[in-house]
Amino acid sequence: MAEITIRHTRAEGTLIHGSEPGDGVLEALNPWGFRYARSIGFVYLRGSRDRTADMRRIRGAKAALEEAGHTVTVDIDEAVRRAFEVAENERYERAGARTERFDARADRLQESSDEKWARGRRIAASYQGEPVKIDHYSAGRHMRDLARAKTLFGQSVAEQQEADRCRSRADSAASYEEGRKHPGTTLRRLDRLNAERRHVERQMERVVRTAEGCTEAGNPLDPKLIVDNLAKLDADHHDLCEQIAHWDAHLAEVQAAGVKIWGKGDFAPGDYAQLGDRWYLVLRANAKSLTVPKSVDWKARVYNRDNQTGTSTSTLPYDKVMGRMSGEEMAARLQADDAAE
Repeated sequence: MAEITIRHTRAEGTLIHGSEPGDGVLEALNPWGFRYARSIGFVYLRGSRDRTADMRRIRGAKAALEEAGHTVTVDIDEAVRRAFEVAENERYERAGARTERFDARADRLQESSDEKWARGRRIAASYQGEPVKIDHYSAGRHMRDLARAKTLFGQSVAEQQEADRCRSRADSAASYEEGRKHPGTTLRRLDRLNAERRHVERQMERVVRTAEGCTEAGNPLDPKLIVDNLAKLDADHHDLCEQIAHWDAHLAEVQAAGVKIWGKGDFAPGDYAQLGDRWYLVLRANAKSLTVPKSVDWKARVYNRDNQTGTSTSTLPYDKVMGRMSGEEMAARLQADDAAE
């Protein structure tokens, strides 16, 4: 049996040290989300890099290894981390590599699929629809050729489907960076990150208050436990602050380049807000969204009081708004449309 160390740092994630191929460690850890990475030569926990240690999986992995007879040591250091910008740039580079890899595979499969389809067509065309003459000496070859053509057609279709799948994945990888940096996506991400930061700050305050309360009650907590909890929360807070600063700077760059970031101050009741090719009457401008009429007329391009469903309303988040038009401008536009008809 081996001496195994489960080591976690935010810079590298959760890695298994001391394992050798064939020692059964990977098989024991598979149910807990561990995989083998040939590129780094380690068994690792998927999705653990740049994150806090997943203690549930780590404890489960430790128990599974000990049950298999291994000696296990757990080493966790939340302070070892890498800059968020470095991690983000690495994600873009890996997306670029995925694009090239899937594009190349799609090209190979497409070429093979086309070649097999053409071969099958040539075989089928050589008989010009002639039926098999069962009692003729050519029947055996005729049937073999038709079976071979059918096999080629089936292989061609399967490879075409796989080529389309690879092309779709290549397209997704190619648009990864653009999607990450989209202003609407960035705004939603910042809302989530700010909420998470406030949650961590409340947790830090709770740990301190609990420690103080236990001390005053004459039942002090273990100092190591308090330090470990605060160290983990502090690392979480540091990561969140760094991410928020990064995306705030990105939004500032986007706005400097001329992209409009809509907010409450841009709208007043009576204005119209654009979403796709539709315009919505603004009933109220809220902190995070606009209150607009709710309509069941999906063909309408302008949603206002005329096609509103009773008094029902809906909300339109600012991160999805694409444009603004005043009530007077919309009235003039609708009048011009009526005159054109």
